[in-house]
Amino acid sequence: MNVSVACIAGEDVYRQWQAGKMTGQTLGPRSTPFGPSAEIFQAECDQAAYYLLPRHGLGMAKTSPGRVNHKANLYALKELGVRVILAWGPGAAVRHSIAVGDMVILSDVIDWTGHSSTFFEDSPLGFLRQMPVFCPNLSQAVHQAVSERKLSCHGAGTAAVMTGPRFETPAEVRMLGTMGADVVTHYFAPDVFLAKELEMCYAAVCYVVNYAETGSRHRPFATGDLFGGLTQRTDVQRLAASLSAMGPVVEAVARRVAQPKGDCECFHTMDVFRKRFPLSEDWRAWLTPPRRGE
Repeated sequence: MNVSVACIAGEDVYRQWQAGKMTGQTLGPRSTPFGPSAEIFQAECDQAAYYLLPRHGLGMAKTSPGRVNHKANLYALKELGVRVILAWGPGAAVRHSIAVGDMVILSDVIDWTGHSSTFFEDSPLGFLRQMPVFCPNLSQAVHQAVSERKLSCHGAGTAAVMTGPRFETPAEVRMLGTMGADVVTHYFAPDVFLAKELEMCYAAVCYVVNYAETGSRHRPFATGDLFGGLTQRTDVQRLAASLSAMGPVVEAVARRVAQPKGDCECFHTMDVFRKRFPLSEDWRAWLTPPRRGE
């Protein structure tokens, strides 16, 4: 079966896979010019299939957000034939109207990671506009799939992406709020920029697991509690519903992509350079390989 959809998520992939909520086959990591990718799974559902790529490991084997090999992960998915990526990850609410368990379909990012955000380190091919940042068509489809599950969902939002793994200080959260951030997270950048360079659709769902320090009028972040404030059953239930939605939402997107209703502009982001330069038809030839020692 031709697979063109992938979900990049966190360690919850392992939990759902081990619990039998997702079934298929394990492909393992893939070798790339940028190093090995994370482990890849192929899940199957009615009339469609999709890949799952957990960014980092599980438990004590979990990799710090700053150590995720984004370039290898995106390269591996592109080489597998993926054209559409749905990223799924946790975040903390900065804006007062966002609560634990809410889901935010991202429309913009503030990238504070310091990670390399381009495959084109030594060429002019990296001068790409970032408007829109996320694929509007895919984001709309994801919003529809989430809404159909009757979950609390915000159809647009800006994520401030930090390196982590530590959480942000109160002063940092106040700063991010003044910059227009709705949520703060460790994920989604630079993936979204790398996907654009590889002419892939990319949308992101940020599910809210806590309240950023001083960022919300809701309960303050509880000292000593990793997910701050998840002591009331209502919050636990809301967050559990968001986590369990990943599989059904990705399946809905995979079925939609299996019956495309037209071309997407994301598949042509490099056309401006095709007109200016004699680019190879093989996308692999465009990329800047890592320098020795990187």
